[in-house]
Amino acid sequence: MAKVSDWIKAHYDLVVVIAAAAFLFISAVSIWWSAIQFGNRLLTPEPPRPKAASQPPVAVELDRAAEQLQHPAQWKASTRSGLFVPEKHFIGEDGLPATLQNTQVHAPVPNDWFEKYSLPIEDADVLDQDPDKDGFTNLDEWQGGTDPTNKDSHPDYVTKLHLVSATEEPFRYIFSSRIKDKFGINTIDQTEPTQFLKVGDVIRGTDFKIMKFTEKRERNRYGMKEDVSELLVEHPASHAQVTLVKGKVATSPQSVATFVYTWGVRREFEVRKDQEFSLKPTEEIKYKLVDVQPAKAVIVNTQNPNAPIEIGFAAP
Repeated sequence: MAKVSDWIKAHYDLVVVIAAAAFLFISAVSIWWSAIQFGNRLLTPEPPRPKAASQPPVAVELDRAAEQLQHPAQWKASTRSGLFVPEKHFIGEDGLPATLQNTQVHAPVPNDWFEKYSLPIEDADVLDQDPDKDGFTNLDEWQGGTDPTNKDSHPDYVTKLHLVSATEEPFRYIFSSRIKDKFGINTIDQTEPTQFLKVGDVIRGTDFKIMKFTEKRERNRYGMKEDVSELLVEHPASHAQVTLVKGKVATSPQSVATFVYTWGVRREFEVRKDQEFSLKPTEEIKYKLVDVQPAKAVIVNTQNPNAPIEIGFAAP
């Protein structure tokens, strides 16, 4: 041992160098091994963790969001425009841009009416269109308050009847007085003497025979009862009838109204006063012309004679 100790002392520097070299070698080997172990841990995945019995709240929200992406909500709006519904634009009558908000596109029909029934408001001829093919235009349906998309909903057919011309002629004789069962008949210009006739007699100067007398009284505007008795006279050949109201001038059956009917195929026809006629497609309904005046004709549905219908000239 003394020799080894002496040798270390004699060669102290060499021993230090050998010791340092050994330390460095061991450290290098240790670092190399640690690096290999670290690399193996990166390449080898960790074993799966056992699945939890229930998903955490965050996972539930993620699943719900994924489901909403698969079934996105639909955008709904009740207004004409919005974030995803652009406003319709038009060129107005003045040549300037216009919208449904600031312009009535097809006067007099309001814009909302076209939108209610999904009608093509952008079409220039939309008022003349007939989407349900019932013979009535969109304008007719709006005026009648009916549904333009339902063929079973339409205005009355008589609304398609208009006056073309009217020739009014007064009946030349007037029922002027009554004495028991005799009736005083005068000309309206008082140029002939009074005729005193009974039921069954023929009025002189005409072929009209007195067929029936009906006694009537009504209160006038002053509250007093007024004699408005009636004589019904009839032409034996044409069977044209005239009702003579006491003291009033009657319209002659020679009065004629010319009508135009625009449902389906346009048709013009003449009707004499007190004559009946029908309109397609409801030909079972009979109408009667009861009065002719310069600006209008008056007809009645024979099934409802107490509800007169005034027919005027068609709008220009």
